[in-house]
Amino acid sequence: MFISLIYVSHSLIAREAQEAEIDSIVTGSVERNARLGVRGALLFTEQHFAQLLEGPETAVEEVMERIIEDPRHDQITIIERKPIDGYRFPDWSIVYWGNASYMDRKIATVLHKQDALNQAGQTAQLYELIQRMAQGSHDRDAPIGRPSTK
Repeated sequence: MFISLIYVSHSLIAREAQEAEIDSIVTGSVERNARLGVRGALLFTEQHFAQLLEGPETAVEEVMERIIEDPRHDQITIIERKPIDGYRFPDWSIVYWGNASYMDRKIATVLHKQDALNQAGQTAQLYELIQRMAQGSHDRDAPIGRPSTK
């Protein structure tokens, strides 16, 4: 079974270390995700992460376990986990967007919402933006990433 999972989290990376740390995250993810058959999109806003992962359930869970153990962030909140029919981002092992500070309010809202109905709406908006970015139809920041090794 394939699943799609979206999480948001609060970054603990010091501003002066962000470029090197994000490069390390992306570089490590490209190889690991391709090997595991996981696809996804990562958004970083200097204060928050939002990531959509998709692929075989056991592989996505393995990646998520590593993410949860990563000391570079906390307040990790899985906001959506659902079965899917197949890859929606088949050409990427990871797609990354940085300097997306305009997204900080949306991610912070999702992290701190107690109202399930309102959070569902915010989650849908976040998913739609990540999907548009991964499909190349968002004009804010160009994605950085590498095609998967199918």
